[in-house]
Amino acid sequence: MGITQARLREIMAKHAGPLTLYARQFLDYHAAEDVVQEALFRLSREPSDVENPVAWLYRAVRNGAVSRKRGDLRREKRENLNKQVPWFESDPARRLDSEQVTESLQTLPTELREIITLHVWGGRSFAEIAELLGMSKATAFRRYEEGLTALRKLLGENRHEK
Repeated sequence: MGITQARLREIMAKHAGPLTLYARQFLDYHAAEDVVQEALFRLSREPSDVENPVAWLYRAVRNGAVSRKRGDLRREKRENLNKQVPWFESDPARRLDSEQVTESLQTLPTELREIITLHVWGGRSFAEIAELLGMSKATAFRRYEEGLTALRKLLGENRHEK
């Protein structure tokens, strides 16, 4: 017996947004949503109970996004396209400029960007991040701090430029 429809709806309501944001670091807006929907569909079709469905979804979204990104890069090379879409919306209440944050995040090494996105917007614990990325919990935390320090520096520099 797979995951119940009620449980799937509960997971979708709580985690679809953070999963989409996580996928956006690899893909544009619509492709990220598609990857999340595909992962949710695959979860609904799993024949046996998944021990931790949220962790399963993050892994499925990551794998789907990375796979899709590879295809997109091949296609982009062929078509010579390069579109830039912010990963999330600006939040004036927090004085968050989505384009500025997106640009700053994109300058970080992939691993640091991924850890920040997983923890801050995905709400994943360092233990979950460590398991997902194949590293120790302490390493995940250190790289998170390293990434935040770099991001703060970048955002501070960008504010002074404007």
